[in-house]
Amino acid sequence: MHKEGEVAAPPWWRRVSDEVETVGVAPVPDDQRNATAGKLFITWAMTAASAMTPLIGAILYPYGLWYTIGAMVVSWLIFLVPCGLFSEMGRELPLTALVVARRTYGRSATFLLSTLFSFVNMAFFGLNAAGGAHILAALTHTGAAPWYWIIGGSNVVLVLFGFKWLEYFYRYTALLFLICYGALTVYLATHYSLHVPAQTTPMQWGTAISVIGGFCILSWTYKTSTVSRFCLPADRTPQRRWYFLAPSLGIMVPNLAMGIMGAYSKEATGDWNIAVAGAHIPGWGAVAALGVALAIMHINAMNLYPATVDILVSLNTIRTPRSWEQPIATIVLGILGVLLAQAGILSHAETFVTDAGELLGPFTFVMIVDWLWGLRDKHDIDSYFRPAHTTADRWRPAALSCFLAGFIVSFWGTHFLPAAFYHAVPLSLVGSLTAALSYATVLFVRRRRSSDEDRTVVIETIPAPLHKA
Repeated sequence: MHKEGEVAAPPWWRRVSDEVETVGVAPVPDDQRNATAGKLFITWAMTAASAMTPLIGAILYPYGLWYTIGAMVVSWLIFLVPCGLFSEMGRELPLTALVVARRTYGRSATFLLSTLFSFVNMAFFGLNAAGGAHILAALTHTGAAPWYWIIGGSNVVLVLFGFKWLEYFYRYTALLFLICYGALTVYLATHYSLHVPAQTTPMQWGTAISVIGGFCILSWTYKTSTVSRFCLPADRTPQRRWYFLAPSLGIMVPNLAMGIMGAYSKEATGDWNIAVAGAHIPGWGAVAALGVALAIMHINAMNLYPATVDILVSLNTIRTPRSWEQPIATIVLGILGVLLAQAGILSHAETFVTDAGELLGPFTFVMIVDWLWGLRDKHDIDSYFRPAHTTADRWRPAALSCFLAGFIVSFWGTHFLPAAFYHAVPLSLVGSLTAALSYATVLFVRRRRSSDEDRTVVIETIPAPLHKA
């Protein structure tokens, strides 16, 4: 019974459903934009700290420890600025990057790109779900089959509640994650004879940086605005440098730390996967399993969440958005990701992460040029949602051509460039710069031509001088 005048509390299922995120691709309301630079750093640090992250140490293992560390630092310095600019894009304009891409590539082209990137993110989801399932199966001495669905289902539930609850999850499990992987590191150091991994292959900076870019920072760059759109707006935060640095530092610090762990684990045990050692720790196997479970949920949430947002951009191109499209898309993409895990995507891990970087780099760099130079009315939010009425609204041939030129250099450069060149210089960077510089040239020529035409119009409108009779 309720006293007169009291409002009955809504049932539990109504309270839960109210927490499900349904903002979709719409601008994030101001009352939801409250994430700070610290929260941004923790979100990306926990996202990057996957159970698969030590694999980067194994991939770079032949170069030795010091070259591996050097390649990580150089990669961070190279991609620091693009990552920071995309993050600031989300704070200046609270939209996901692929909505902004409509003004760069055209609405129809962005429909295709957002569909493609949604499935790329879904494939990353399946890749990490497969890796986590095999690790948990080894730790629990069970089959991997049920773990695919346990991991996938847990992530789907988490992502349904959107960034607000994702940020809570990252922040409040960060210490527990550090304790679990700290225990594994202590076990490795006390039960094995550790030696600094030695160089066995000549250092190839280009190859190493391309792998690192595709594995972590470059593949995450365009997604940073999907998170930063929930941050405090840029005009309300005087210390912008911390917001600028937070995503790239958050991504690279755990990759560096866990990459070193992976290299030492491979040197000592022959296996990069330090978590597997947890199965042999008396009384600590559960700790290792918990650490792995957290690591998989951390990264896979940030694979599934952007996949959902990207596919919503595609749907919004052809229909009016509906409030429950976001949770439905999350469930469908989560199921498809688990099916990819079961189909064996893990066996293609290294090829997949490299190819993803070669695709995402040119796309990202063209957008950066357009954001800094080309979008004169970039803060007019309504312009990103207006229907396309002309071919120019649907397709932007200049941006698309520059993107494709960069992709060709990144993906096929090994076929027409000398080996000494792409071993020394990362093709993912060369392709990205090719796309950016060619698009900047197009904008420069277009602007010069427009200025010349305006000057001609002004001259023609000046009255001719009067002559004496």
